[in-house]
Amino acid sequence: MKIITLLSIAFVLALNACSGSDSEKSISLKTGKYGYVVSDSSGNSLVEGEMSVVTITKQQGTGDENDYEMTGSYTVTKNTADTSYQGFSTMNGGEMKGYYNDKKKFININTNPKIADANVFINAFVKSKSMDGGWHFSTFRGTDKEGGLFKATKLK
Repeated sequence: MKIITLLSIAFVLALNACSGSDSEKSISLKTGKYGYVVSDSSGNSLVEGEMSVVTITKQQGTGDENDYEMTGSYTVTKNTADTSYQGFSTMNGGEMKGYYNDKKKFININTNPKIADANVFINAFVKSKSMDGGWHFSTFRGTDKEGGLFKATKLK
């Protein structure tokens, strides 16, 4: 009887160890703090700060096992004096929300998910400890001509 019990326990442990996991350990995007720079297309810094990726959860109902939702927040530590940058109106820190595809290593972040108009959206490729891509300012009329470069580096 002890042998059957021991074999049953061993079987359950082996089965559990082989089962797949949706944890962030298996994907490239990691929770934690990132230092970021939003710049114009020439590389001149417009906004600098810190963003925190707080949660990464598997997105349900998409039919793609590589799709995740992420939430977090960001702060602004440095703003440009360039008053032509229209993103000032909404990109002033707070909640952020996004979607990540691990197969493509691509993330889309909405820097103000509580409103539908005048948002800065970030699109970037995720590497092991960084994100590189671009941003655009979007209004009800569509994507504004304003946009540029985005870079974030994971902080320790």
